Amino acid sequence: MKRSGLTLLLAALILPRALGQSGTAPWVENLHLSATGTVAAVNNISRTSHQPTSKDATTFELNLTSTHARQLAPSLLLVATGEAGALLVPDFDRTDHQRLGGRLALQHKFGLGPQAPVLSVNAGATYRMARFDGDKGWTTEAGLELAKRVLPQLRLAASANWLEHAARRATFDLNQHTYAFDARWDIDDRWSLAGSAGRLSGDIVANAAWSIWGTMLAGGFGPVIFDYYTSRPWMVTDLYGPGWVSYNVEADVDLWSVALSYAWSDQTALELRKSAAYVVNRVGVAYPTDSWSLGLTHRF
Repeated sequence: MKRSGLTLLLAALILPRALGQSGTAPWVENLHLSATGTVAAVNNISRTSHQPTSKDATTFELNLTSTHARQLAPSLLLVATGEAGALLVPDFDRTDHQRLGGRLALQHKFGLGPQAPVLSVNAGATYRMARFDGDKGWTTEAGLELAKRVLPQLRLAASANWLEHAARRATFDLNQHTYAFDARWDIDDRWSLAGSAGRLSGDIVANAAWSIWGTMLAGGFGPVIFDYYTSRPWMVTDLYGPGWVSYNVEADVDLWSVALSYAWSDQTALELRKSAAYVVNRVGVAYPTDSWSLGLTHRF
């Protein structure tokens, strides 16, 4: 695992450089490196439907990105990105994980000037090195986005994305698609305000204390709940305490976020974000989750 992880990291960081070397300009002139550190307070990080047993936590995340852009034609831009990241949850360290991967995006600009619409098509693959063995595996993604700056200070975008995670255990397998709308308002040279709203449909991993899961297995929540939950993959994982169960359900998720950013300089920015996800599975059980996060990004 250590050897494969190192290989993935090198591939993720070298791919943009390799693409850049074939151009007329040195690759280093078009290579952009950035690092983002984020601390977040997450309510119901356990994603459980029984609020008295839900778990909250503070998380710490670090992401490193290497990006290379190459102009293929006057209206066509190829962007290659290598990504490495880690998530730490000190209170529930069995949920810690690291990620290594890469992404390619092809952008087509319709017309000239900063207000011309841009269509972007992207695809990527990431290996998830989760501390819990059953969650390890490859994540593949694809998507498209149409964006337009309708005013000099206002940018709007609509996107559609697909994600699949092939984990070692079926409980953690995911197949999701998401539709979202984003807006960004540049208040001035330093401040900006952004918001997004979307709908995700597909597989979700939820969790339950054994006292709740055992009640369900005994038929305490009725035959509809029993029949659905026992038809889906589940296993005892202890992720959020002794005897806790992780299980996979099909659900619809309403997503939204609002972020306020401040640019200290051309290289460094601070972002305060409020996010929420309201999950409702196929038998009407809800799993509300929300968070506050503070992130610092530096571009080298």
